Amino acid sequence: MKQKAMDMKLVLRPLVGCLTHTHFWEGPCRAGHREDMTPEAEQKAADKAFKESVNMLKGTINEVEYLPALDIRYTEKFTVTKEMWSKVEENLDKVDYFLCMGWRIPHLERYKKPVIILQNGNEGIDFAAYCRDIGLEAYVCMDMKDLNELVHLLWVRKAIANTRALVLTAGSQPTFGIQSLIRDPEILRQRYGLEVIKLPFTSIVPYLDAVTDEEARPIADRIIANAKDTRVNTDWFINDIKYYLAVKKMMDFYDCNAFSTACHELCTSEIPQNRKFTPCITHSLLKDEGIPSGCEEDLNALMAMCVMQYLGKRSAFMGNPNMETDEILRIHHAVPALQMNGYGTRNLDYKLWAFTGQGFGGKLQIDFAQNEQDTVTFGRFNPKGDTMCLGTGRVLKSEFVDVYCSPFYYIQMDDARHYMHTLAGFGHHQVLVFGDYKKQIRELAEIMHFNVVEG
Repeated sequence: MKQKAMDMKLVLRPLVGCLTHTHFWEGPCRAGHREDMTPEAEQKAADKAFKESVNMLKGTINEVEYLPALDIRYTEKFTVTKEMWSKVEENLDKVDYFLCMGWRIPHLERYKKPVIILQNGNEGIDFAAYCRDIGLEAYVCMDMKDLNELVHLLWVRKAIANTRALVLTAGSQPTFGIQSLIRDPEILRQRYGLEVIKLPFTSIVPYLDAVTDEEARPIADRIIANAKDTRVNTDWFINDIKYYLAVKKMMDFYDCNAFSTACHELCTSEIPQNRKFTPCITHSLLKDEGIPSGCEEDLNALMAMCVMQYLGKRSAFMGNPNMETDEILRIHHAVPALQMNGYGTRNLDYKLWAFTGQGFGGKLQIDFAQNEQDTVTFGRFNPKGDTMCLGTGRVLKSEFVDVYCSPFYYIQMDDARHYMHTLAGFGHHQVLVFGDYKKQIRELAEIMHFNVVEG
């Protein structure tokens, strides 16, 4: 399988600039005490500044990988030596951003590489404005709080650009189940770098046939053993796990790290009926591994899921919205996940029920009252892929039904009626994560150049 997008690192090359002088003088841009302005004193101060700058970066979030920091000193000629430029050029193809600290580095723009300037003052904003004016991506951070917030957003963008989704399809344009989807996946690749590999939904059958009981049984047994209540045919549940393992094998073969499949078309083929499985548990399990997995070929929702899962570092839910009252939105589907409080947290408790009346098709039933927060963020992209609809609310209760799509989550929001009308420009499936991410999504939208409409 392609490396999980969430395992990517944002690679920065720290460059600590410093102007030192060849001798003492004073004038309109230089004044102070002589003992602090000798070459020896300035070199000592530069040594200290470099050390402090490097130590400060130890507080960076773990999505970042730093290449060795470079101490770039130059004199009143305002030129960097050829030897230092050679060091800057080492592993340049690995560098996502230069991280500039201290004084500006003359002519760094020669590399046409995006820059982050960590500097609280005129130097940083001046250099950033210059870079942007000549067409280079540039950001200013006043402190480590700024830097960590920014690099997390830039990391999300890189993770999305390194997402390659396997989409199993019947080839209908649009599909029967969801007509509002992004019909041309090239939109996502051109705008955001997210690739889509479309193959017939029947092409998974050989992979299904290749999965053995010995591979699937331990996973099925573990999920059954940990359930608080089991209402699925446990002999058939192994078929859900075989589909999950077949998807992973297929993703591995096609070098993918995200997934979606046709639902209505898969259903009417009667392959699930004959083999006694549904794809629901596959979506839940993949999301808990940090792999975006969306229902029904819905690329609008899959794109939103990438944004929310990567941004919040937690599993997402997706489902159909309904207006219950003017202030209550209901979202339901059979694909909740266990890591909705965040990756690495304790799994949520769950019941294992059946999607079908016959007893096949496992689905997790999770009470959202277990979550650490009541606040949720939800939304999706529009069919053109250039705008994200966004809402927030508070989960009031969870409800479950014995067959078909369940659970149901009831969410209090300011104006559910208005939000449903807004969705007429976006489509129905809503992707949901716990926490309020509206501010971060708006900031990410500026970086990734998509629009946000708040419902």
